[in-house]
Amino acid sequence: MALDRDETMERVLGIAERLLNQGGAAKLQARTIASEAGIAVGSIYNLFGDLNGILRAVNTRLLEKLEAAGQQVLGDLERKGVTDPVRLLLALAGVYQRFVGDNPGSWQSLLATGLAGPPSDYSKAYEERLSSTFLLIADILEKSGLITDPRRRGTAAHALWSSVHGIVTVGYATEDIEGRRGDVSEQITLLVTTFVAGLRQQTSA
Repeated sequence: MALDRDETMERVLGIAERLLNQGGAAKLQARTIASEAGIAVGSIYNLFGDLNGILRAVNTRLLEKLEAAGQQVLGDLERKGVTDPVRLLLALAGVYQRFVGDNPGSWQSLLATGLAGPPSDYSKAYEERLSSTFLLIADILEKSGLITDPRRRGTAAHALWSSVHGIVTVGYATEDIEGRRGDVSEQITLLVTTFVAGLRQQTSA
């Protein structure tokens, strides 16, 4: 029985995500995906336009998982009455580190390829999902009263997220992800505590 369009897309994305985790973007080839999915190579391009389209779609799914995990952790902490922005931001950073460990190959393409190529429905969906991820940080900054201006709050959220991503990228540049986790966590803790202390100082000035 032939798969419908949505089922085919889900199968292709599942295969693509697995290939990315096995060998990064270099492992992603239309012929390999088509063969495993049991479809023609041309069907790949009809569904996603090109390999960048597949990458954007996979990255959108990854961001959905990351956002859901972040929301769950923050929800658990808020139900326990935790309001300290440092604890909340570090909890989000911990979610990201676990995400990297669970997606050793695909996480590296998360920002590098997410918006590559001409605008499309896939790039729009990716951009919207990435913005939602930034909002998790912005909401913490707003609720804590650290930044009242929405535009500046968004800038701060982007800066902090990018900084954490940079620390993780450099720290996990080797295959020994687990071995580097402690050092990366220490760097992120220093970053977040210094970041929040600076905002508090500006607020009280």
